[in-house]
Amino acid sequence: MPKFNKPKVNQPKVNKSQVDDRPNQSKSLPSESELPLVQLDETIVAGRRPKPLNDLQRLLAELPELGGTFKPEIFADLDENNPFNGGQFESKIRRILGNKKINADLKNTIKYLDYLKQNFQVPCHVTGIEEFEWEEEYLMGFGTKKEYARLKKTQPSYTDKFTIHRLEDFSIQEDGIFVEVQRVGDRKKFMLRLAELESVDDIPPNNHLLHDYSVWWINF
Repeated sequence: MPKFNKPKVNQPKVNKSQVDDRPNQSKSLPSESELPLVQLDETIVAGRRPKPLNDLQRLLAELPELGGTFKPEIFADLDENNPFNGGQFESKIRRILGNKKINADLKNTIKYLDYLKQNFQVPCHVTGIEEFEWEEEYLMGFGTKKEYARLKKTQPSYTDKFTIHRLEDFSIQEDGIFVEVQRVGDRKKFMLRLAELESVDDIPPNNHLLHDYSVWWINF
């Protein structure tokens, strides 16, 4: 088979320097000290940002006496225009206990109980500050709503309203002061931790007494 030569086509010459935008390979790369600094924007983060602490929570979190046991949710509903003063609070507890040491041990809890019996007014209407321990598995989504509704008929719920009728029903157990309460709806009686209760009637002195005791017991 005869061989055919391809015809020569006159192609224009191309200046490589005009189309090749790559760095000049003949030049050496700049050293690290010559490279421009790049500032990273660290404000872009993944996930949900935690809710910032307000001035009250930041103050309490910095108190060395609390030793990291501070729970900011206790003060979530306080008025920021009337900030909590940690030093004044500790001074108040020292006057209540008649003791420089204000840790929530058995001896100080007995003294606190005597103080409450002298100042608490009955009847007092209360409710739960947050869910009671038995309710956690249902409110976290593990238990069924049907079973939760059934158990609330025989178990106390933090959404219920209760009445404290007598100061003599206060008692001290391993988890602090307990009090007998009567549920408003069906008049069932329960023994509940006083630190888990708050006053429904925003009337002194009971609302202040319950709040101060809860803060002291949980944080000290």
